[in-house]
Amino acid sequence: FSAHEEARRAGLSYEFAENEHDNAYPGSTAFSLTGKDGDKAELIAASIGGGMVRTYEINGFALNWQADTWAVLVYGEKTGVSETAVRIQSRLGEPVFVQKAEKSDGSAAVLLEYSEEPEHSIRDAYDNARTAVRVLPALLPVVTTKERKPQLFRNVAEWRDVAEKRGISFVQAAIEYEKDFSGWSDSQIRDYFEKINDILYAQVHSLETVGYENAQDTPNLPIYGKFWNRYLSAGNGISDNLTKAIITRAMSTNAKLPGTLIVPCPMGTGGGYLYSAVDAVREAKGIAHERVIESLIVAAGLGAIAFTNAQASGNSGCVGESGICCAMASGAVTHLAGGDGLAVERAASMALQANLGIPCDPIPGGKEFPCITRTIRAAVTAPLYADLALAGIDPLIPYHEVLFAIEEHRKKSTPAELHEGINVSPCAKCLQQCFASEQMGSKLKYVAEE
Repeated sequence: FSAHEEARRAGLSYEFAENEHDNAYPGSTAFSLTGKDGDKAELIAASIGGGMVRTYEINGFALNWQADTWAVLVYGEKTGVSETAVRIQSRLGEPVFVQKAEKSDGSAAVLLEYSEEPEHSIRDAYDNARTAVRVLPALLPVVTTKERKPQLFRNVAEWRDVAEKRGISFVQAAIEYEKDFSGWSDSQIRDYFEKINDILYAQVHSLETVGYENAQDTPNLPIYGKFWNRYLSAGNGISDNLTKAIITRAMSTNAKLPGTLIVPCPMGTGGGYLYSAVDAVREAKGIAHERVIESLIVAAGLGAIAFTNAQASGNSGCVGESGICCAMASGAVTHLAGGDGLAVERAASMALQANLGIPCDPIPGGKEFPCITRTIRAAVTAPLYADLALAGIDPLIPYHEVLFAIEEHRKKSTPAELHEGINVSPCAKCLQQCFASEQMGSKLKYVAEE
């Protein structure tokens, strides 16, 4: 909120510009830094959704790092780098991952990734004329360890299957997924979801907390919640009460008030839009707190599947952001209302299908448009898809195949290819074949008897 002011107070010079040429990493940002003593550093990285960043290059070395480990970077003269990396490993122990890279000028780099924070004296001990040593911090809450188990499920069918085979609930199967991934215990995972719930609750009620008229507009973002609150306070409103309640919470999410923490999944403030639907349904139906926590765990499971099967970010268009947000919210509301794992999948699939093909096209200087309308729609339509799924309506295409369609669509370029949409999914192709042969085979041509 005040990055520009803080940079200027610190005496930093900066400039934002487009690269002269595209690099190999679509959607990335290149940082070129010069220190006050003339030291230089370069980094290329990209936001990949869900509060995650992937680094592709450090000082020209191709190193793929996601900040889910502590890393010790050694770079410089090739022989010296190799010797230093061996000495650091003998001191710190075997790393979780090791990456190596070289440049045409004969220099090299080694990235040693650890699950525990390395001692910072490592830099002082091994930084010299031949090699430079840097310690890079883990930024994600779950740090990768050697004990991480294989991914427990990659789609909702496998998720349901795990629950059935182990004789556990659909929610507990999602917890088991996280236990395998993080090494955390049941209680740690549930405590963390309690923390997430508290953050989200404060986020979607932030305008009420500070007072609608006390919230400060900025040149780039008016507080649209003020307009909405004045409208409702005057006795207006066409929508039903549940929809109004979701919009009210979504407006607080959109306000992005300074000091208000957010949960950035599946995109920037996406967790708040998702929770706007969950919290409004909770209030309207008098649903117990434990069920709310379970619905967030279900949403997280759908999010994990999304990031497994697609680029859940603007690289996939708006469907990769507000679309997946809508799918996660729809699945969460379905569980909140008592739906089983099949109903959760059906709601998520319907939500995602409805968002296919929407580009990521924010208007520069457009004061959050069209993003705000799409993210609020994601929140208010979650109960719609939950109702359809709970009514027993089958959207035909499994959730993970809609994600497959997102990825296929992202790779297309011609107008004809872009119009294929959901029809590129394997299940859709089977339906097409059935339609052409069994359903329409005898109807495409008929010759009447004379």
